Parts: sequence; C-alpha cells; structure tokens
Amino acid sequence: MKIKYLNGERLYYAFISGAKEVIENRKELNRINVFPVPDGDTGTNLSRTLNMVMENVKADKSVKATLNSMGDAALRGAIGNSGIIFAQFINGLKENAVADKRLSVNNFVKTINKAVDQTYQAISEPVEGTMLTVMKDWSNSLEEIKSKTDDYEELLSESLKTAKESLNRTQNTLEVLKQAHVVDSGALGFVYFLTGILEFIKTGKIEEINNYEVVMDNEETSFNEDDEIVFRYCTEAYLENVEKEIPVIREELAKLGDSLIIAGGSEKMRIHIHTNQPAEFFAELNNYSTIIDQKVDDMLIQYDIKYNRIADIAIVTDSIADLPQEYIDDNQIHVIPINLIIDDTKYLDKITITPDNFYDLVDEAEEYPTSAQPSIKMVEDKLSFLADHYESIIIITVSSNLSGTYETVKTASNNIKNGTEITIIDSKLDSGAQGLLVMEAAEKIKDGLKHEEIVEYIQNIKDQLYIYVSVDNFEYMVRGGRVSPLKGKLAGFFNLKPIVSLDKEGNGIAFAKAFSKKAITNKIKEIVKDHQEKEGIKRYSIVHGDGKERAEEYRKIFTNLIGQEPEYVIDISPVIGLNAGRNSVAISLMTNKGGE
Repeated sequence: MKIKYLNGERLYYAFISGAKEVIENRKELNRINVFPVPDGDTGTNLSRTLNMVMENVKADKSVKATLNSMGDAALRGAIGNSGIIFAQFINGLKENAVADKRLSVNNFVKTINKAVDQTYQAISEPVEGTMLTVMKDWSNSLEEIKSKTDDYEELLSESLKTAKESLNRTQNTLEVLKQAHVVDSGALGFVYFLTGILEFIKTGKIEEINNYEVVMDNEETSFNEDDEIVFRYCTEAYLENVEKEIPVIREELAKLGDSLIIAGGSEKMRIHIHTNQPAEFFAELNNYSTIIDQKVDDMLIQYDIKYNRIADIAIVTDSIADLPQEYIDDNQIHVIPINLIIDDTKYLDKITITPDNFYDLVDEAEEYPTSAQPSIKMVEDKLSFLADHYESIIIITVSSNLSGTYETVKTASNNIKNGTEITIIDSKLDSGAQGLLVMEAAEKIKDGLKHEEIVEYIQNIKDQLYIYVSVDNFEYMVRGGRVSPLKGKLAGFFNLKPIVSLDKEGNGIAFAKAFSKKAITNKIKEIVKDHQEKEGIKRYSIVHGDGKERAEEYRKIFTNLIGQEPEYVIDISPVIGLNAGRNSVAISLMTNKGGE
C-alpha cells in the first residue's frame, strides 16, 4: 500500500527508527572516525544527540508540533561536530515545516531542501566529502524523484541509493579518508539514519515508548537577595536501567544536598538536587544506573551576577583553561564545561568529573573516553543569561585547532538577539597558557579598560604565551588516537620522553624529546631560560596530571630560575588529561613584549 503523506506521529516514529539504526551502529562509526581528528567519537556523539531527541520529544498528530519539539531537543542535546551538524539539520526541518497536519511528498522535499541549505549556512567553513555532502546529494535526488512518484516508500528507496553512492565517494573526496581507506563516519551515520527511516516506512513497526510517574521529595527552591546559597550547584541527571529502589536512592542522596526530586521509575529516571558535590553525586549514580544526561547550573555565580556583579563586562572561557577555582570565583569568570564521554556516560569537565576521580575512571573504562564541545543550546542558554546582566561579553576559547568549542560558541552567540556586544577570541592556546590569558583579561577589566581596548590587548598578547608539557609516557596519547600504536610502542621501548607544545596556530606539536625525565626537565629549563634572557617572563603557572611531586619539583626549579613564584600550581583539566595522562607536568608562561 502506498504511503502518500506523513503526519506528526508517523514522522516521529520514522525518526525513532532512524535514530535506533545509528545507535546500534555507533561502534562502527567510532572505529572509522578519522576526520576532522581521529578521536573515534562520531558514533558516540551522534548517538548522544539522537538519544536526547528520543528522550525529550512526544509524538503529536501535527507535523509542525512534532518538528518544533524535535528541533528544540536536538539543539539542546547536540554534542560533537557530527551531532551539531545533525541537530542543525533537524532544526532546519523545524523552521521550514508547513503548518498542515499532513506532509505530502512535495512539501517534504521542499522542507528537506531548505533544511540542508540552512545546515550549510550554519557552518563557517563547510567541508565537502562529509555528512554535508551526502545530505546535499540526497536532497538533490529527492527533487528529481518527486516528479515521478507520490509514494514515500519509492521516494526514500530510490534516494537512499543516491545517498549511498555519495557516501562511497567521500573516500576519494577527502585525502585523509583515502589514506585510511574509509568513508566519512558522519556521512555513514546519516545513511544509517535514512536506512532506519525507510525500514519504518516499509514495515510500520516501532517499539512503544512507556510513560513514567513522578515522585517528589520537596519543591524546588529559588533564591532572592537576602538568601544564603548553602548548596552551590543545581544538578540534574537523567538515568536508565536503575538498579536501586527510589526510597534507598533518596536516603543515599539526601546527605549530599537539598531540593531533591526523583522522577520516573527504574527504566527511566530523572533526579534533581542542589549540592556542593556534583561529582560525588554522579559517581554515586554511576554505581547503579546508566547516566544518559547531566546538567549543572552554578547558582552562586547566578546569585553574584544578580546582586554582587563586579563589572559591566563578562569574561567567559571554557573548562580547558586551567585556573584556580578561587580565582575564577573572585573575578566572576564564567566557565563553559567541555563534555567528557566515558562508557556512554557524559560528564561535565571539572564539574561532574574532577581530577580526583578522572584517572581511575579512565583506567576502568571499557572504551577509551572521548571529549566533545558543549552543545549549542547549553552555550546559548549561558550567553543569554549573561547578556541580560552585562553590557558586553568577551569569550576566550581553547584553540579552534584542538576543539570545535570556538565554532559552537560562535554559532550560539549569533542567536543572542538583545543587542549585547559579544566578542569571541580564539586563544590558539590551551590549559595553563589559556588560563594566563584569561587572567590578563580579568585584570584589564579591573583596571577599567573598555570592551574594545581589552579585546585589542588580548589579541596582541596571544603570541607571548607558551606551554611546554612533559608527558610521562605515550600510553594516553596512543589510547586517545593522537599517536599511532607503533610509534607509542617504539617510544616505550626506547624510554622516549616527549615535550608537547603548541605552534602559533594552536596546533599540538612534539617540541622536543629526551630519554629520561631528568633530561626532559633540563631541556624545559633551557627553553625557559632562553625566554627569560631574550624577552623576560611576566608570569607563569604550573599544572599537572595527578603528578603533585613533579609539579612541586617544577615549582622549586622555576622559582629559582625565574626569580618569582608561579601564579598557581593546580591539576589539569580532565579533558587535557585524556592525552597528557598521569604524572604529566607543564609550565605555561607569558613573556614581556619586546623584552620589556
């Protein structure tokens, strides 16, 4: 029987079928992921994005209502490059959907074409030979096929052939794919999605979604100017397959804070709490459930912005910038957490996962963890809040050549429509060096400089900052896909110790190497001494990956060499720790311009 229209419910279940196909094949997508970086997380990121839509959308007979719900959920939950591209495509469908309850083949094709166009427009530098190309080729084929049929099964069957042909061509379009003998993983994910949709159109079969009840311990609290913030973080978790009863969970979690709310049952559960220990909260949940989603809002920062704001300019950075929490609080620096995915659980860098428990989780993980930039929706929510309370915003991100965070922030900032001036600076740095740059911006705000003066100053001093990382071994780099297993094995055989740094474009480079920790330390001393003699050193910091003894050794060495104490000595971000690993240590420094 021909299917000549889609209503909201059919569209919803077709989406579920497509999403399930992607999720079932996520390991294959991770395996072939080599572009834009070979970090093996495309399947994980796509699955997380699609899962957020499945968990947050309800079917409605109206096509428009269903797509509105899908678009909002996709942007709210998108992570990773592929996830964000996919989310933008879904949002494009939402924005271009007709108001009719039923969607004809002709209107379906028009909506797809406009959504693909908008997806291209959302990317600053679209790369052909990726998911974008397959989307475009598939969309073009729909335009040709619609004149021959009004049947959805025929339309999707024929267009899927084109999508698969386009997928196969990606291997020859991008050189990195050609060398690896694989197709683009994001493009394959999109083809899996189309395959699942077609399967539903053919069979009409999909698993039912079960409803769940809400169990509340007490009402959520709010605060006003006279309130004291006892528990800092408003924390939420969305869970599956919970292995404990609600009364037991309530008793165990109550000691961590207040405003505890437990919704749902053992299959699907959402928990809300105000706590000072979000990492401990999620560590507890991880013992008896699968954590699908996490959300943490810093209520102390929100309170200070409303009642104790110290400046009219907001400074924002991401969690890869290594700075002491005390300094962040004192200077009201707003931090966007990067995502860490460990065994299908998403953590928020430095918030729901900390250096104290990170390395043990890595060692125990079945699959090596990956990182992903924050979702557009999350960044948009944070910037919208700041835009309501500040005259302008300056955002300093991790190097765009190391993370997609810069692009995510730029996209999110474009959605802030209240007229607040927002400037985004690609630091070309990471870790302690990025932290020192943020310190410079915070101090210029205290000095009373204007927005444009601070931006000009930060842009001018970026090339005065350096970072030199002593990595204990290549194990973490190999496991994270940054170094090939063969090179890692050879390095281990020769006991090779690298110094990792960043070039002026913000790319990671192997700066030097030696055959012992002592020799590496001596090389870094020579490098720092050279900076000191040629330019002078204004400030520096020391950061480490669970290597306090090495960090203390570096503090003593460089205090003596430079003639001043470091600004701070702290643990590195868990995201940085994915590659630097245990017992790594780094010195970041800022030179005086022109030797001043």
